[in-house]
Amino acid sequence: MIEKLKYALFSIPDYDIYRKYFQTKDSITIYYKNVIVKATNDEISVFYDSEEHFVAKGLKYLDKNTTLKLFNDVPSAIDYMNYLSLVTLDIRYTLYHYFLFKLKDVGINYNYFSFGFAGSYPNYSEDNLSIRCDFGNLSIVDKKVKYNCIIIFNNDGSTRFSFYPEEPAWNEQKICPKRDVDKIIEYILNLKVDNYEDIPLIES
Repeated sequence: MIEKLKYALFSIPDYDIYRKYFQTKDSITIYYKNVIVKATNDEISVFYDSEEHFVAKGLKYLDKNTTLKLFNDVPSAIDYMNYLSLVTLDIRYTLYHYFLFKLKDVGINYNYFSFGFAGSYPNYSEDNLSIRCDFGNLSIVDKKVKYNCIIIFNNDGSTRFSFYPEEPAWNEQKICPKRDVDKIIEYILNLKVDNYEDIPLIES
C-alpha cells in the first residue's frame, strides 16, 4: 500500500505534495492543502484536523470527526484527498460537505439528490456561483415524509433552505427561516408534520 501511494502521489504535478512529506519504514504522512493523508501497508486515512501541524486552524464545521475516511485502495484515497482539499478551501464546499455529514448523522435519508451550480446575470462567474442541491423521497429517522427540499450554499458562507411538494407547481416552495446548517437540521427534525401542506411556513 505504501509503495502504491508513493507512486500515485509522485504523479500529481503539484510541488506542495513534496514539501510536507514524511516517511518511515512502516508509514507515510503527507499534508496537502489542509488535508492529512496517513498510510500504513494495511490502510490509508484521509482527514482534516486542526490539531495537526501544517494545516489551517479552526475551519468552521470541519474536524477529524466530520472528515475522516479510511481506504483500502489508493485511487479512492487520492480522489477523496483532492475532494477534501476543495472542501477545506472553499466555503461553499465546506457547507455542502458538512450538511451531507449531518444528514447522515441524524438519520435524514434521501433517495434522490442532485448537485449543480446556480447564479444570475451579471454576476454569473465561477467564483460567484452558488451550489444548489435538490433532494427528495425523504425519510426522517425512518419515517417517510411527503415533501422535497432545496439547499443553496453561497460563496459568502450563507445558506438558503426551502421545502417544496413532491409534485410541485412552478416555483412552489416554503422558505426555512434558519440560515445556519445546524439550525436548519434542527428545524427539519422538529417538524411534526409529514406533508408539505402542513409545514407551518408561508409559501413564497
